[in-house]
Amino acid sequence: MKKLIFILLVTSLVTACQKPKESDATQVAGSFDKEREAFFSNMQAPAEVAAKLQATAAEYNASLISNPANYSNYMTDEVKAAANLGIYLSDLNYSIAYGQSANTKDLFTAANQLSRVVGIEQTTLDFLMKRYSDNIAQNDSVKAVVGELYNNATTKLKGTEREKLVGIAMAAYQIENLYLALGILKSYPKDLLPSDARTQILVPLFKMALEQQQTVETILGFLKSINEPENPNYQYYVTSFNELIDVYKKLNVEEKIANNQGVELMNDAVVNELMEKVNAIRSKVIS
Repeated sequence: MKKLIFILLVTSLVTACQKPKESDATQVAGSFDKEREAFFSNMQAPAEVAAKLQATAAEYNASLISNPANYSNYMTDEVKAAANLGIYLSDLNYSIAYGQSANTKDLFTAANQLSRVVGIEQTTLDFLMKRYSDNIAQNDSVKAVVGELYNNATTKLKGTEREKLVGIAMAAYQIENLYLALGILKSYPKDLLPSDARTQILVPLFKMALEQQQTVETILGFLKSINEPENPNYQYYVTSFNELIDVYKKLNVEEKIANNQGVELMNDAVVNELMEKVNAIRSKVIS
């Protein structure tokens, strides 16, 4: 009888110890699913971001884009490849918006090559490269091809073993969007227009940069839900995006925008503070 009671007691203890583990695993899976849905549902269309950049009427600034000749430096590590794919996709949108065919060609080649490392099938990439080459003189057609490349490198990888790399790609894509927006703001001539007219032109772009806090938080949620504690690359983006959000919170952006006080934030000090953090992350990505 004592032996039976002992066995029952041990069994109950083992079961009790196992239940939290099962619960934890279920909770982690549920968190990942939730963050994944939020992440994939809130990605901005490439053309939408590029249109906002172009709407400033600022001249194209080739010095802002990442050097496409460096793509081969990123192909030996899939996380590095995914991150710089995100950078090049953002630069592609910017170049296409301004009809910069020479830069677009080099950027497309770089993005196409890195997409192979991320996991897009070679037949798909060959098809897209042919479509690009056949339509290189038609900017709208090129935009459509790049949109398809973006789709293949992001939403079509949802639910696959490669979807974690999409989180990295979109983290860098978001950083480059911010880098371009803030770079245009910082370099826009101060003596070209009267102060009021200059402010009116740049407000939409500045507002776009400020409103990216929610997108940054969504990307961070997805990155945090990815269980890769042994991979320092993932942890770097989690830490960096947390720090970027801290900058946004310090600026009290959401409250000021809600109260139509966004213009009050539009000053060199705010641009510089955001730019400093974005620059630090971007420099790490392209190094």
